[in-house]
Amino acid sequence: MVALAACTELAPGGDRLPQAVERNAPDAGPAGDPRWSCLDAPEPARAVPLVRAVELTLGVADSVTERPPEGLVARACQRLDVMCNTPLTSDMTVQADGALHLSVPQEFDGFIELRSPTTVPTMFYINRPLMRDTQDAIVIVSTLALGGLAATGNVTLDPTLGNVLIRVFDCQGAPASGVELANDLGGEVFAFVGGLPRVGESVTRADGVGGFVNVPPDFAVLQGIVAASGREVGTESVTVRAGWFSYGDVAPATN
Repeated sequence: MVALAACTELAPGGDRLPQAVERNAPDAGPAGDPRWSCLDAPEPARAVPLVRAVELTLGVADSVTERPPEGLVARACQRLDVMCNTPLTSDMTVQADGALHLSVPQEFDGFIELRSPTTVPTMFYINRPLMRDTQDAIVIVSTLALGGLAATGNVTLDPTLGNVLIRVFDCQGAPASGVELANDLGGEVFAFVGGLPRVGESVTRADGVGGFVNVPPDFAVLQGIVAASGREVGTESVTVRAGWFSYGDVAPATN
């Protein structure tokens, strides 16, 4: 149950939590940690030719089998169409190369719905408008893995609540350790320790992955804070659905 970081185009949103976390150091971290040297830099201008559509190539693996889930289907949805009543694509399946290929309008910044018989239904959010063809790869949570996480953390999963998974990246686009995770809706926090999820751990390790279970369904703002300095890495907004996982990436705006 480890999320892959192969993103070539995605970066964070610009929302802010209602209660800002205090910044308790003016620099980017201990001794000016180069992983966070971009936090004060302005976002660079981007000149990208306009086209009608771009392709999102998304590799998806089951957290238990580490292979594309059997029967996986996906569709692209507009961000404000929270129940995906009017999808932008038909149901797409994994192609011969083991990936999903979704043609979406340029500047698409919505989410991808992912469903299979063996995995928790997932909403994967795109946190920067796609301006060019983009590749990414994620691991989606098996229903068995979610049950194991709840059992090892002594948590009773509430079917009326949802779940969130967060991938955190540093200024170089690498998975970021030492980042404290937060959101404005609550839930039980977890992070990975020794490759296994541990409920109650709120700071990312080397894989840069963590999240929350039993989150109230609503619009959520996700936040990452450099634990050593209190500096905000970034935020992302997602919609939480009962019984689903919502995936959001948190990274510096200049990533």
